[in-house]
Amino acid sequence: MKIKSKIVLFSFCALFLACNDGKESGKGHENHSTQHEQKVYTCPMHPEIIRNEPGQCPICGMDLVEKTTDGQAASDKGLELLLKPTNQFVISQVNTVSPVEKELRGNIFAIGTISYDTRQVNTVSARVPGRIEKLYVKYRYQPVSKGQKLMDIYSKDLETEQQNLLFLLKNDLENVSLIKASEQKLLLLGLTTEQINQIKLSDKIFYTITIYSPYTGHLHDLIQAETNVEMGNMVSSNLTQELQIKEGMYVSKGQTIFNIYDTQKIWALLNIYPDAQSSVKTGQKVTLEIDGLKDHEIEATIDFIEPVIRENQKNITARVYLNNPSNEIKIGAIVKAKSKGDKRKGLFVPSTSVVSLGLNTIVFIKKDGLFKTKKIQKGSLSGEWIEIISGLNKKDTIAQNGQLLMDSESFIKTENK
Repeated sequence: MKIKSKIVLFSFCALFLACNDGKESGKGHENHSTQHEQKVYTCPMHPEIIRNEPGQCPICGMDLVEKTTDGQAASDKGLELLLKPTNQFVISQVNTVSPVEKELRGNIFAIGTISYDTRQVNTVSARVPGRIEKLYVKYRYQPVSKGQKLMDIYSKDLETEQQNLLFLLKNDLENVSLIKASEQKLLLLGLTTEQINQIKLSDKIFYTITIYSPYTGHLHDLIQAETNVEMGNMVSSNLTQELQIKEGMYVSKGQTIFNIYDTQKIWALLNIYPDAQSSVKTGQKVTLEIDGLKDHEIEATIDFIEPVIRENQKNITARVYLNNPSNEIKIGAIVKAKSKGDKRKGLFVPSTSVVSLGLNTIVFIKKDGLFKTKKIQKGSLSGEWIEIISGLNKKDTIAQNGQLLMDSESFIKTENK
C-alpha cells in the first residue's frame, strides 16, 4: 500500500514539472518572436535617442538608423557622412531658403574721405631774388585773406627798377610809353598799383617791399617739402606746425614760398568696390553723410570717375564736388555715400546668407541633410537682398544665416585649397 502511494505521488510531480516546462518554453518562444519582429531605431550622433519606428532625431535632425544587437555596424550612409572632415560639412537646424528671381533696384554704398580740391591750391612764388626781412604769417594752416600782408622782402632788382621809374619821371616825363613800360615791369615783379603810386608821390624808392596775398584760404609750406599731391590726395609728411620759411632767408626768382589752400570748394573721394562699379555713372545722385555734420545729409552728384585703379587697390574713385563756404566740412572727414542704381532682374538671396572670406564669397548649401560651403560671385545689394551672379541656381537650398555656421579658421582653409 505504501509503495502504491509513492508511485502515485511521483507521477503527479512529474506531470506538474512537465506542464511548467511547457509554459516556460512557450513563453521563451513568444518573447523571441516578439524581439525578432520589433525593431529599435536610434540616432548615430545621439545614441540616447531610442524610437520604435523610423524618423528624425529631435536634436540634430538626422535620420534614425536601426539599432543592432549582434555587434555588426548598422548599414546607413549617414555614418559615412559623419566621418567626413568637420571643416567641409556641418550639421545644423538653421532655417534654409532657395534663391529667387526678382527685379530689384540695386543700392550702392560707398565710403570715402573729404579732400582738397586740387583746382583750389594756389601758389605764392618769389618774382625776384631777395631776402625776407619780415614775415607776417607764422604757422601752418593760418587763415589768410586776399590782400593780407605775407612778408617784406628786399631785392636789388626791385630797387633798380624803382630807380629807373623815378629817373624817367624826373628827366623824360613826356615819354609816356617808356614810363608805362617801367610801371608795368614793377607790376610784374609783384608790386601793387597802390605801391607804384606811392613811389611816384613820395619821389623815393622803398628798400623793402611788402608782398600781399593774392588768394584767400589757409597757409601751407612749400608743396615739394610738405605734401604729396596725387590725384586729389594730400598726405602730410611733416607734422610740425611751424613754417619752414624764416625771416632772413634768401629766396631765388621763381621759388615757391607758400601754398594757399582754398577750402570753400572741396572734394568727396568715394571708394567704389568692384561689385558696384558697373552701376556707378557720372551725373548720378548720391546722398552723403559726413562726420561732423550731425543729423544732416547732403544731396550731391558724382562729377567725375577716375579712369584708373590706384596702386594696391581694387576700387575705383568717384569724385563729388562740394561747396563749403562756411568751412563747416573739415578735410579728412569720413564720408558715407548711398545711391539708388538701376532696376535689375536676377537671382537673389538674403544678404544674411552670404559670408565674405576676403577674396572669396561663400554660402552654405544643404545636401543630404548637411551643409557644405559653396563659392559664389555676388552682385549688387538691394535692401536685404543680394544678387547672385554665379554659383547657385533656383533649385539649391542654402542656409538663411550663414554666420551661424561659420568657423572662420577651418572654412578659410577649405576655401584656399
